[in-house]
Amino acid sequence: MALKVLGISGSLKPNSSTSFVINLALEAAREKGAEIEFCEVSTAGLPFCDGRPDEDYPEAVHEFRTKIRESQGIIIGTPEYHNSLTGWLKNALDLCGHNEFEHKMVGLIGVAGGAMGAINSINHLRTIMRGVGAWSVPHQVSISNSGHLFSGPNQLADAMLEKRIKKLGYDVVKFASMLTHGLLQAEDLS
Repeated sequence: MALKVLGISGSLKPNSSTSFVINLALEAAREKGAEIEFCEVSTAGLPFCDGRPDEDYPEAVHEFRTKIRESQGIIIGTPEYHNSLTGWLKNALDLCGHNEFEHKMVGLIGVAGGAMGAINSINHLRTIMRGVGAWSVPHQVSISNSGHLFSGPNQLADAMLEKRIKKLGYDVVKFASMLTHGLLQAEDLS
């Protein structure tokens, strides 16, 4: 059975740079034998996380949680808004918890329009992933100057950045596979 890797985009824009780079990392995961799926939280039909009983949330929430639970690896990407992840993505993650994320291998991507990159978003996502018991792989991708990301249609301007994005997809599969096949024990990661 193939390892499953889910990509989650926190961008609100259709055809965003964030979604593009997540899909590039997912394709790298597919090259390593993973079954991949992509989810944009902006179109997932998720309501505001308001603390209601689980059974009162709509089916879209249960479907989103199931996608995460059934994945061994997850790649999460967000544009950086005011030094953090998008509120839309934070809300989607707030709808989940340990039941969905515990012992999952997660790769993180942040995309920023400015020169500083998206390291704050990535750090916030790392903190959130620790809070739900997930493992963030050491390699991460912070992208700066996203307005200059492409040299043509679906063509990244920076070959080194493309290599880093693909490495993230490879690493998620490598570490998730090690954990899934018992080569790495969850207690060893604590």
